[in-house]
Amino acid sequence: MRIVHMDSGLGNQMLDYAEYLAIKEANPEGAYYIEKLIYELPYMPGMFSQWNGYELERIFGLKLPDVKELFSEEQWQRILDKVGESSFWNEDWNFAPYVTKAFADEGIELLNLIPDKRSIINKPLTITTKSRKVLAIFFRTRLGYHIKRYLRAMLQKELIQKKNASIDIFREYPDNVYIGHSLAFRYKGFGIEKIENKLRESFQFPEIIDNKNKDIMECIRSTNSVAIHARRSDMLFVNGDCYKFGFFKRAVKFIKKNIDKPVFFFFCDEKSTGWCENNEKIFGLDFSKDMVYFVDWNKGNESFRDMQLMAECKHNIFTQSSFGFWGAYLNRNPQKITCAPDPLFLATNTF
Repeated sequence: MRIVHMDSGLGNQMLDYAEYLAIKEANPEGAYYIEKLIYELPYMPGMFSQWNGYELERIFGLKLPDVKELFSEEQWQRILDKVGESSFWNEDWNFAPYVTKAFADEGIELLNLIPDKRSIINKPLTITTKSRKVLAIFFRTRLGYHIKRYLRAMLQKELIQKKNASIDIFREYPDNVYIGHSLAFRYKGFGIEKIENKLRESFQFPEIIDNKNKDIMECIRSTNSVAIHARRSDMLFVNGDCYKFGFFKRAVKFIKKNIDKPVFFFFCDEKSTGWCENNEKIFGLDFSKDMVYFVDWNKGNESFRDMQLMAECKHNIFTQSSFGFWGAYLNRNPQKITCAPDPLFLATNTF
């Protein structure tokens, strides 16, 4: 029995599903289950947003065996209570040891292959870790950001090899393990191409029936459309440098140089649309001259439509967001230009 963890919003769920497929592909024997109990826990301050809950079945019709089926209602409630009481979100989202302990208390022993972050959190500071903290602060400055960008581009092959060596998804796994949620398929070198056909077959969006999305889809398909995924709000702590240090300007400049009459389509979380409308220079655009559309009406359970529309654009600009990544990855244009801020991200170009 192999149990694959899932949590967070739609983009991460799709990455978790890709990992589920990859592990199953490499280890076809045995039973497989997903575990998504975090969607049943009440939200607490400090928890990551689960957005619209578990969506793979509602959107894509994917019916996956759930480990919950192996427990009685009383057992499952005890598991939920114990995991909730752990406050794992205060330990850098360290859910794995608490989930496996709760399962063991109810009779299912699992080998946890998801790193226990307590060993990192409680690790005493050394010269090396202190140096890393100083470097991390420096890399958040303008000069540090560009030095880091240059170094990662120069050492791209070595960094990919190192990352792949630490997380080999297509390997043999023992039975009775708890795995998943590495989110590694956002990066180059992890072999997502081995399951690409299965992913595209699985991720078939429902037909668009409303006029607003039909109209914008027609515009996207009839122009040299470029999706800009400008997600701020909850992801600003990792994406903020993209706005401060010119990522969007460089990406848009490249697009304009290589694409005839590009038309830009902004896809934002609902709290960021107004900010983007008032900061055209951040994106290297002139809204009085450039053709620009803001897609800001797909909300709540219809939020996935933004990903569907981004995937229909000819080209994509995205940051460190799995939602934006899938919009670019599912783009079928064979000549697509996909722009990301990190050379390790699975994209055609880095800026």
